[in-house]
Amino acid sequence: MKKIILMLLVFFSTLFSMKIIAKNSIIYMGNPNNKNIYLTFDDGYTVKNTTKILDVLKEEEICATFFLEGDFIKYNVELAKRIQNEQTLANHTYSHKDITKMSDYEFRKEIEKFEALCLNKLGKENTKYFRPPMGFINNAKLKILEEYGYKTFMWNVWCYDYDRKNDRGVDYVKREIYKQTKNGSIILMHTLTDSNAKALKDIIRHLKEQGYIFSSLGDLV
Repeated sequence: MKKIILMLLVFFSTLFSMKIIAKNSIIYMGNPNNKNIYLTFDDGYTVKNTTKILDVLKEEEICATFFLEGDFIKYNVELAKRIQNEQTLANHTYSHKDITKMSDYEFRKEIEKFEALCLNKLGKENTKYFRPPMGFINNAKLKILEEYGYKTFMWNVWCYDYDRKNDRGVDYVKREIYKQTKNGSIILMHTLTDSNAKALKDIIRHLKEQGYIFSSLGDLV
């Protein structure tokens, strides 16, 4: 009996949590009834392939969102300006730490520090889109993000591309992206590995051939 009661408590607790998350609008994908898809990059402590990726996006006339962290902007101002001018620059926190382990005060400072950095270094405000490092988030942080006017974007397409020391190759990247992409997909890629930069043009052209339309995250807000 106690076990059944415990299971029911866990169930209703989970259900309640899901309702709160839905209310706070974490966006994992777009409309599954149309062919629009959304390309995003998490870009942090290395700029090894960022320029190459931007060049491909410009050549193919594709819009993408770059979720940057503070050190990237601090030490790569001109490149960050290019991202802001050509694509969408969004908030990936200042320090790329697990925000669920921060106090609310610490998290507010993370947001404010990132915003001040963009304004001071780039001369423009960042777009109010947010992606939590490692995808870790909770309801308390979602509420704070809403207070600051942010929309939180996750993803439903990804591959193991965030370890530059374990680059799994161009064929792996293309296979995983093609296999997972469907109507409304938000694609998560990183700028860390050479394979992503090398595969990107083929990925874009292949998905276009499948009838997909690369669109802005702004369309989902």
